[in-house]
Amino acid sequence: MSVDEVYKIVSKTEDARIVSFKDIEANISLKKYDQVISIDTELSLKEGLTMIQLYIAFKEPLSVNLPKVYIDEKCYDKLKYIPHVNQDLSICIIDESENYSFKIDDLPRITLDLIIRAKAILRDKDDGGYCVDEFGREFSAYWDISYNEKTEVQEIGLSLIDFDNFKNIKAVKLLNKFGRYQYVVYNLDNEFRLFENYLKLKGVNFEEISVFISEYSNVIPPFRINYKESLSYLKDINDFKLKVNKFSSKEFLVVFKGIYKELFGWTYLSIGQKIKGFRQMSNWQYLNSNISSVKTVSRISFSNISPNRLDERTSGEVIKRELSVAIIGLGSVGSNLLHFLMRYPFSKYFLIDPDILKVENVFRNNFGFNFIAGFKTKISEYNILSKNPFTEVQTKEKDICNILKIDPVILENYDLRFIVLGIARIEKYILQHLISIGSTKPIILLWVEPYLASGQLVYVKPEDFQKGIELVEDYAYHVIERGQNLLKKEGSCQTGYMPYSDMNLTLFLSSVNPFLHELLVQNITMSSKVFSWIGDINYIDSLQIQVSDSYSKSDSFKLIEHEI
Repeated sequence: MSVDEVYKIVSKTEDARIVSFKDIEANISLKKYDQVISIDTELSLKEGLTMIQLYIAFKEPLSVNLPKVYIDEKCYDKLKYIPHVNQDLSICIIDESENYSFKIDDLPRITLDLIIRAKAILRDKDDGGYCVDEFGREFSAYWDISYNEKTEVQEIGLSLIDFDNFKNIKAVKLLNKFGRYQYVVYNLDNEFRLFENYLKLKGVNFEEISVFISEYSNVIPPFRINYKESLSYLKDINDFKLKVNKFSSKEFLVVFKGIYKELFGWTYLSIGQKIKGFRQMSNWQYLNSNISSVKTVSRISFSNISPNRLDERTSGEVIKRELSVAIIGLGSVGSNLLHFLMRYPFSKYFLIDPDILKVENVFRNNFGFNFIAGFKTKISEYNILSKNPFTEVQTKEKDICNILKIDPVILENYDLRFIVLGIARIEKYILQHLISIGSTKPIILLWVEPYLASGQLVYVKPEDFQKGIELVEDYAYHVIERGQNLLKKEGSCQTGYMPYSDMNLTLFLSSVNPFLHELLVQNITMSSKVFSWIGDINYIDSLQIQVSDSYSKSDSFKLIEHEI
């Protein structure tokens, strides 16, 4: 199927011709396509029949890309503005994010259908109620269009707003580079407090600025709001009048809420400037002067970063993040475990590890060379907050034994405690300590054997802590037979390490992830148990490492469950 074949069929019912790009005076966007068919057609409107020109643009491969319909720029100037006609004059007929499919042989029929639907969209300009509804529904798209002003609309704001309680609005101006964003407007104080912590972690400074509420409600473009006109939309004109003379153009914002829980606003870029040929005026005088009637406000769009909105945009529902977790040990196993835990509904993390990230551990640690020589806890905090800044993270760069001496019950503040150290004497110490304080929360022990012959997860409920100690003292589920010294050294003292690959580590953690999902999301009541993931026994044998008689080659890559 070719564009020529499509043209032959379309031309039977439409006044069509294949055009070259040099014949198209405007519509610059068409130049990115491979071929274009021009359609001259009549449109029945209230004022009578109107001749319009449409362009059907084709992009190779035709089996992948549906044709796109554009209206000629001069034709649109006579009709504008119309819902679903984009700034590049393409007509929005099919949502390109949909996973649609079509047969290439149907392309002529599809093209004819797109032409019919494009005409229907253009005819709807005569339906005033429909236009109001559609412009309102897609207000953001039309607010962001440039209507020949000298200043462009900028999406440079972030919002943390409870739109159902649209009051007590505050704003800050970001003083450092934070992507393209310059402002944060909020009335969700708790969420902003958490976001503020993230900004500080990123080294982004900010200052408070004033914000005024507008009751702007027009949804019909174009949105060319001049300075003087804008004052009529202010909710509290007296408050604005009292304060505006104290500000420069970047020290305050005007904002309003859209119909669909979106925030928009504007600034006045030229206030406070000396105007040639005029006496110096106050900001208020300037905004009320005839000069300001030819100045248009600088429109701003805001990205809604509220956790509820991001949840709904991601998973389709608001996630209840009510769990808290402590992680003791953020080495190779702990940092990769964190990658999985960050997908669960934790609102609070407590990260404990006294060590920094060293070069020799980078290849199997979850964090890369960018973080060399940083504390593992701080690197982990940065990654958690980069993923979800509305999370509470506490870190301790100390040994867990010292932490428990200073604050014996500190771990009781967390619903689940992961001990990811692989050092039996410390695991035993923590369990004994938890027994001594009457701990009521479960723990999970994780460690791996050399060459990842196995990965072990032990889930211990409080009533079984003593059994946990006995298990640690005489662990029955090792794959590698005891008595073999597999610790490697690079030459000097204190350079010992256990070899294993990050690929096998990922296989282990992925295998126990369903258990974590049952425990943390499905809230299934669990008894204390052990999960043993068995590595590649063939590979372990090839290294001439003795394997326990409890396992055979057929057990490779299996997850075996044991009761404690």
